[in-house]
Amino acid sequence: MLKAITKSIISRYNTDAKNDILKIIGIHVFIILGLLAGLVMFTLDMIGFSTSECLPGDVTILILFGVAFYGLRHINLTWAINIFFLIPIIPYFFFISNSFAIIPTHQSVSNTLWTLIPFFLFFLIFSDKKRDLLLFFGISFLTLILHTFQAGLTDLLFRYQWETDTVYTNPLITLSGYFLISLLLSWRFQNTINELIEQNENTEKTINQTIRNLPQGMMYLEIVKDEFGTPSHLEVRRTNLAFERMFKITSRELKDQAADDVFPKLFRGSFDWNKEYLHSKKTHFSFYLERLDKYFEVDTFKISNSQIISLFVDTTSKERRINELEENKLRYQVLLEAIPDLFFIIDKDGVYVDFVFKASEALKIKPDDIIGNSIFEVGFSEKMSSKIFQCIQQCIEFDSIETIEYALEVEGSSAMFEMRIARLNDHSVVSLARDITSRKMAELKMEEAKNKAEDADRLKTAFLANISHEIRTPMNAIIGFSKMLGSPEFDDDEKSKFVEIILTNGRLLMALINDMISLSKIESNTLTVKKSSCRVNDMMVSLYKEFTYDLEDKKNIKIKLSCENPNPKFAITTDSILLQAILQKLIDNGIKFTEQGEVEFGYRILESSHLVFFVKDTGIGISEKDQTRIFERFHQLDNRTIRAYEGTGLGLSIAQHYVRLLGGELLVKSKLGAGSTFSFTIPYVREESPLKIVR
Repeated sequence: MLKAITKSIISRYNTDAKNDILKIIGIHVFIILGLLAGLVMFTLDMIGFSTSECLPGDVTILILFGVAFYGLRHINLTWAINIFFLIPIIPYFFFISNSFAIIPTHQSVSNTLWTLIPFFLFFLIFSDKKRDLLLFFGISFLTLILHTFQAGLTDLLFRYQWETDTVYTNPLITLSGYFLISLLLSWRFQNTINELIEQNENTEKTINQTIRNLPQGMMYLEIVKDEFGTPSHLEVRRTNLAFERMFKITSRELKDQAADDVFPKLFRGSFDWNKEYLHSKKTHFSFYLERLDKYFEVDTFKISNSQIISLFVDTTSKERRINELEENKLRYQVLLEAIPDLFFIIDKDGVYVDFVFKASEALKIKPDDIIGNSIFEVGFSEKMSSKIFQCIQQCIEFDSIETIEYALEVEGSSAMFEMRIARLNDHSVVSLARDITSRKMAELKMEEAKNKAEDADRLKTAFLANISHEIRTPMNAIIGFSKMLGSPEFDDDEKSKFVEIILTNGRLLMALINDMISLSKIESNTLTVKKSSCRVNDMMVSLYKEFTYDLEDKKNIKIKLSCENPNPKFAITTDSILLQAILQKLIDNGIKFTEQGEVEFGYRILESSHLVFFVKDTGIGISEKDQTRIFERFHQLDNRTIRAYEGTGLGLSIAQHYVRLLGGELLVKSKLGAGSTFSFTIPYVREESPLKIVR
């Protein structure tokens, strides 16, 4: 309702400034309240219920506020404000005129004063001109003097204290005091406004200067559409100095030029710009520009349906450094791979000279059992001992690295080891032995673990990518369109659309934040059920109106409500907030996955002890294998980062948790391509009647 009123005001008064909109809404409310007050007073006077009848005053109120309302709707705001310079007519009939005054004129000077004073606030709020405040003060001052003469109190005009039936301060002094206060407030507000305007101008200058001095190359693109609203091509609207230096081109060669004309020369086919900017949902990509022999990373921000900002970063030094590190990694990897758990030094005759025992505590080896003994005496088979000796000779002679795998009996079981032999000097070698039993066993379980790890990684990656996208998309829209509201380059109709987009994305962001807060409460186990009276039919009708309004632009989807109990006062005792949240998430889920058809929701009474709520759609449906997983957190039928349907995958999980808190279980019946039906049952606890049978 409020949204429709705001939209009507924006279209009628051609304004999109929030302050102007609030001012217009405020004066509407003020005039309507005045009309209602006048109508009530007139009605009471006509039927004889009023103790102080003044029909001319009542009619004056109706005429004055009626003319102001007509001027506000059909002429302009200034004209409507000026009508209230005639406000002194109202106290004239009620308090000044000897023929119509409701109390003696010598007793009602203060009544006239306090009738006029509130309108200083009216002109202070709704008028931008100080002269209006001054003019109303003059008119009010003259009205009080007229009342004083009419009441025969002219001898009190220059006294500070007046005494009629009561003692009070001179009304002219009181009026002047309130006028001075209003004037000071007006001056203060105007200074504040001027400061804000100056700050806004400075902010815009700072933003422009920041863009100009950005170290990243910035390019502002516009998507040009044909007469059918289909994107046809891109045009470059603006670049900064960093971009021009980065690609060795001037702004004159780029500004307002079609991308198809300048990009071939600029990027030489290093990436498909039409695909990246028009048809891809990616916000980050990289490319190599051969003509400059440089690498670049690009971040894109779609600030509207037709405007794109791209930031280019030269990553050449980083890429080259990465390549150098990769080469170093390969070199050091060779060394690291030769460092096992057991370290031995063996001379050319096969005698152990030294060793370092790092791990494999299962091997109960003592220094005396190794040092001084040869490879033929420590438990190797003859064949293995000969092979190790041969490898030692080859390493010393050819400076090579030899690798041998062998098995040893360790405390009643077999252990696998890998031995690597490398030349240390002309007389000895380094033997590095690693216990690879765990690795061998792990390889047997690798396939099973791989599948689980891939699923977990995919869900995590999808969630992180989706939550980033879900937050950044509405935030970009809100920030971008908020900046554009202050631009004079757009007409009022376009700015109205910008406001609509900002509100829509704000609601999307709020829904996402609510989901995250709900998840946090669920994780911390701080969510409690607060049962109270809940009028079920009122809630269902409210949901119906809410989603019907949201689907006004989607003519191919209909909302249907089915309530078994037609009594509008039908009520149960439950947590109405959780119940409403469950239905909202299920209805929203049904709408999201329904391209055309209808989404039906409602409830049935089951054996007078339970209520069955359901949401039925004609959407894409869910395969049988996926029906057991859709209630898992972060799980979606399509977990890719680029998906046909937006969302974090939390909705059904949160709904399931809420249903369980209410004592039910969320169930789904669906067939792929034939829609879905979600239902849950909660206890039917009747609301206790306030009426009691006493006998």
